[in-house]
Amino acid sequence: MAVNKRAIVMASIDILNREGVESLSMRSIAKALNVKAAALYNHISGKLELYNEIAEYMCEQNMSSYCVHAPNAHVSEICKAHRAMLLTVRDSVAIFQESHPNTPLRIEMIRSQMRAMSMLSIKQGFLSTAANMLNNYVLSFVADELRFKNTPSDQFAQLAEILSQEEKSVFANIGNYDEYFEYGLSVILMGLENVR
Repeated sequence: MAVNKRAIVMASIDILNREGVESLSMRSIAKALNVKAAALYNHISGKLELYNEIAEYMCEQNMSSYCVHAPNAHVSEICKAHRAMLLTVRDSVAIFQESHPNTPLRIEMIRSQMRAMSMLSIKQGFLSTAANMLNNYVLSFVADELRFKNTPSDQFAQLAEILSQEEKSVFANIGNYDEYFEYGLSVILMGLENVR
């Protein structure tokens, strides 16, 4: 396989999905591509650029979901699309948190969200704060969602043994992530629209 940025990104995503971010290194990527790690540095300068490229690739694959060409897209639809995109790659939250939003498609994603948010009557000076709050909500929800999904059932059983009946009810519908995500999103959006 020819080594180029795209090949490096694809090998990285494969490693992420199989083993997680802890196993992602230049050495593991080089092994997957059957080259020496030094060869990768001709295309990627280091961890930050690698994470930027992975995040940009994910945006590219999911850009139609972001309604880039529909400035009237509602903020909740953009947040749902962001969550769906993050769920496509294991440990993507870590990748997005550790990378910089300065690549073309990530910038367009931010612009799309800002255009949609500007219709919510949020004061201009607070748009970036509100957008950051929504972004952090999506990232933290997905991180929690994946943590719960990847928790072995025996660990939930151990937890159930120490919880009261009332406390257990909190975890009764733990798998209904879409509903929980939309509930939290609606709370945030209502708050944003009602704060003047």
